[in-house]
Amino acid sequence: MEAPFSLPEVTPRDLPNWHGGALPGRDQQRLEAWVQEFGGLLFRGFDVGDAHAFDRFIGAFGLANFPYSESFSNALRFNRTERVFTANEAPPSVEIFLHHEMAQTLVFPKRLFFFGETTAERGGETPLCRSDLTLRALEAAHPTFVQALREKGVRYRSTLPSDPDPASGQGRSWRATLRVDTPNAAEATLQALGYRWRWAKDHALTLQTPPLPAVLAFDQGPEVFFNQLLAAHAGWRRTEDAHWPLLAFGDQTPLPTTCLDDALAIAEDNTLNHAWRTGDIVFLDNTRMMHGRRPFEGSRSVLAALCEPQRRSAFKPA
Repeated sequence: MEAPFSLPEVTPRDLPNWHGGALPGRDQQRLEAWVQEFGGLLFRGFDVGDAHAFDRFIGAFGLANFPYSESFSNALRFNRTERVFTANEAPPSVEIFLHHEMAQTLVFPKRLFFFGETTAERGGETPLCRSDLTLRALEAAHPTFVQALREKGVRYRSTLPSDPDPASGQGRSWRATLRVDTPNAAEATLQALGYRWRWAKDHALTLQTPPLPAVLAFDQGPEVFFNQLLAAHAGWRRTEDAHWPLLAFGDQTPLPTTCLDDALAIAEDNTLNHAWRTGDIVFLDNTRMMHGRRPFEGSRSVLAALCEPQRRSAFKPA
């Protein structure tokens, strides 16, 4: 099925006045307008061959860096430079389902960069999904569900291991995720942020977020399906838990599985699969575009960077 949108391609010919260093103001304004309109851009044909060149390319945009070490993401990743890190260390057979980066946290990036360092022998595409189109179709199919998301927000349950787990898409330890060394320090951090938590016998940490918005509008743009519901429903650990559902409305009511299944299918109908070429750079508006990772064979390396951290409070029902 043909995707209902495309990712505009930018080449060096489109930026004749840029010769390294900071982007000229007029070019930067033009690129930013395109990102806001289309949700992302593909840069192809630029002389970017490694993590350091990718770092310099990002620096030309003048966007605030969001160090991965300061994020609340629980994906296992490794820094290549202060700004650039590996996208995800999960095994090639693991699919990373569509999501907005860190939409399950209180601080998330507004902009994302990805760099195709090494392409896979087979598979490994990055699915890109317009969240506004997805929301429009989902609301037509399940208006009551979408209204409940607006009115109640959502809570996420996840489990952080005591030690890094490279076999999981959620393998970052609670020590690294929370930037603490002791259980007492972890609890103090979670208490301050409004999280709930429980400790397991293997010293893993199960936590539940405060209520967070799931349908939002940014910068006077259209409403978007801004959340982690698809990735959590399809890909997060599905361990049984007598205390909290994996996904719940803000009032602790479990989210209906049928609606989540349909949301996955609707999102796929609004997805473009980006097949990487070595040297490709994808620039995304994280508030408009979801992304993921298809399984692959062979060696694949996609690097990433986060920009423009956005802080918010827990959701408060109207």
